[in-house]
Amino acid sequence: MTDRKRMKKVREKRIEAITGQIEKHMEKIRAGKGQKDTTNEYWKKEIERSFKKQKKKDEKYLEENQ
Repeated sequence: MTDRKRMKKVREKRIEAITGQIEKHMEKIRAGKGQKDTTNEYWKKEIERSFKKQKKKDEKYLEENQ
């Protein structure tokens, strides 16, 4: 029981952190052009590939284990 409770708490915190990271990267996209290796397209791909994917996994876990 304590493991589930702990994992729920960890995933909730991680969802909050990922949301903050997405906002930070979206601000970089809005702020202007990127540099040589960090173009706006790179940030968009990075957001989709890692952040939103992880956030969906965590939300699915929380729905299944309520």
